[in-house]
Amino acid sequence: MVKFNIIKTTLLSATLFINLMFLGATAVAQTLSTAERIAFTAFRNGQWDIYSIGPDGSGLKQLTRDAAEYTDPAYAPDGSKLAYASRRDHNWDVYVLDLATGQETRLTDSPHYDGAPSWSPDGQFIAYESYQNGDLDVWLVDAAGSEPATNLTAESLAGDYGPAWSPDGQFIAFTSWRQPEAEPGSTPQVTNRNLFLLSLADGRLTRLTDEPTAEIEAAWHPDGNKLVFTRDDLGDVEVFTLDITNPPAAGGQAEPVTWLGRTDGPTWSPAGKTIAAVFHRWDGEMLSLTDPSQPHALPRQLTGIATMQGRLSWHAGAIDFGVSLPSLADTGLAVHLYEERLGEKNGSFAGSFNLVRLDGIEVGTPWLADSVDDSFQAWRLRLRDEVGYDFLSHLSDATRDVAAFTETSQYASWHKSGRAIDTLFDYHLNGQLAHEIVRENYNGETFWRVYLRCADQSGRCGRPVVANPWNYSERARSVIAPGQGGIEKNNLSGYYVDMTAMAREYGWDRISAYDDDEEYSWTWHFLAFEYWHYQKRFETNGRVNWYQAMLNIYPPETLERFFNWNKMQAIGDDPHLIALKGVPLPPEFRPWWALVAP
Repeated sequence: MVKFNIIKTTLLSATLFINLMFLGATAVAQTLSTAERIAFTAFRNGQWDIYSIGPDGSGLKQLTRDAAEYTDPAYAPDGSKLAYASRRDHNWDVYVLDLATGQETRLTDSPHYDGAPSWSPDGQFIAYESYQNGDLDVWLVDAAGSEPATNLTAESLAGDYGPAWSPDGQFIAFTSWRQPEAEPGSTPQVTNRNLFLLSLADGRLTRLTDEPTAEIEAAWHPDGNKLVFTRDDLGDVEVFTLDITNPPAAGGQAEPVTWLGRTDGPTWSPAGKTIAAVFHRWDGEMLSLTDPSQPHALPRQLTGIATMQGRLSWHAGAIDFGVSLPSLADTGLAVHLYEERLGEKNGSFAGSFNLVRLDGIEVGTPWLADSVDDSFQAWRLRLRDEVGYDFLSHLSDATRDVAAFTETSQYASWHKSGRAIDTLFDYHLNGQLAHEIVRENYNGETFWRVYLRCADQSGRCGRPVVANPWNYSERARSVIAPGQGGIEKNNLSGYYVDMTAMAREYGWDRISAYDDDEEYSWTWHFLAFEYWHYQKRFETNGRVNWYQAMLNIYPPETLERFFNWNKMQAIGDDPHLIALKGVPLPPEFRPWWALVAP
């Protein structure tokens, strides 16, 4: 049982001013008006910042603008302030921004990760998650910043995170890996993440869910009787609601809100009738609104496709702070991340005329297209500086010969265009597996998110992983879970860097695992996993075009010889795939392709 004195739960903190020079004095003065706003985090112009938008999709504004990374915005109950997590000087802490003055207060100063703030309904305190005790815990801090913080879940080593304060101020909901005590002699099971309720009056805990799935990102309905949350079922991520008075752990049912997608980060509207969430596609994210009372209605889109992360916060009358934007589109190349420098064309490799040798890279063919090599090297060096070792200096594959063909890879591979790399399958640091993969499903396809363990575990690198990694060992795939490609394993301890997210910032995307049950599937063939593959696709007129990328590397006569309709059909390539790759079609097929082309 957790017991504490809520009056003694504050933290002495320093106060500083956020860099708001881009706003100007006039813009700051205008923020005293109020409006209904939804705050979220997005990656734009090479950096993560906080933005807000109206529930009708209008009035997009940028609230922060500097090189620090921001996530998990949370409006104060009166709408005058915004709390969030931000990484400064290699350290994640919780900050509060006064939306009337632009004054920023740092609330936490632990050398370890602090994040995911949630306000008490009176605005006097903030609950947050922290790794400062060697595992994730829920902590409490005075929103004004004056006395030390209090650990609310110190009695458990299981890992507790994602606090959400109830509207009446009596409870904090959170996610935990806590499990019921196992029966003597029973086989230990992989720990699942469930929702719990902590009473602030007496410290008692109530289990809300006891599912084999993971329940995360809880947010309260304004009346305090319901929670909306995210459920992760082996990579299938959707939004659900539950009734606090009859939760699943007590025999109740969780009700689905979203279907057949990948949706997370939910929050209720101030009126409690609508749920805002982040809808994920393979090519990006968008904000969407869903009415739980209309289960057959489609979500309403608030933004275009962008890059987003973290939770949302919805307030009925927040101070309307920030700079207006027409959209979340980049305004130009993020030159502070990288700049692709194109050299003179040459004939240096296999008949090609636009490939560049990669310095400092160990792989059989250390070449990439001149149009992508600088972004790869910038990604590689930043990753090295973050994790403390040069993971991308050793690859298992890069550019392939134009004629290469195997039964376990596409003939029209992006490797042949010089725009793809394969990392090593395994990487060990001081005898310990340094990279982990997490399963994520998008529209029926399985993708893998790669995390790299930090060499420095002081808190200056990365942050804790709050998803169960995948056990893809030979034993897991062939003995424990044959035909399933492995199983989830217990949560990780320590700090990791999300390599997949960083790759995306440099334009390098993962691909889905192969999943043809009869011919080639990751569930029974290791080489079909593809968690090691990243590529930077070529687009023309907003469409991916592999054949055009090849024309930037090889002369037309080479492509006509190796990649024509008859040859590719003869080796068994699907006609739809041939057309998607941009390979010239016979005249009689072109009108039909025009009818179905994406």
